Amino acid sequence: MNLMKKDAADPMVESKRGNEYRIPPADILETDNDYQILFDIPGVEKEDINLKVEKGILTLTAECAKRLDEGFECLRSEMTLSGYRRSFELGDGVNSEAISADYRNGTLKLTIPKREEQKTRQIKIAVS
Repeated sequence: MNLMKKDAADPMVESKRGNEYRIPPADILETDNDYQILFDIPGVEKEDINLKVEKGILTLTAECAKRLDEGFECLRSEMTLSGYRRSFELGDGVNSEAISADYRNGTLKLTIPKREEQKTRQIKIAVS
């Protein structure tokens, strides 16, 4: 799996609408059967997360919405973050049709299964 970072090294990315997005930090783990990517995206509701795979590129977009509690007036606003965006190039060795996602406590966990031919297999040695 080629997990090349497709976004710029700058932690801020500007969208076509002029909104600013942060590139969320990610940990990439590998097991014999799959890859896992963990994203830290605090302040995001599950419904505001969008994941897509298009032409071998996995893209995460997550919108942060400022919500004021009822009865309060904003006196100062310093939080300009409108969301997160990050993309990775997936190689031919993964099954992009079977990617699963789980979101808990501000951490998004993606599980990306390897194709059968990419999985590690143990070779038994015969005793002669």
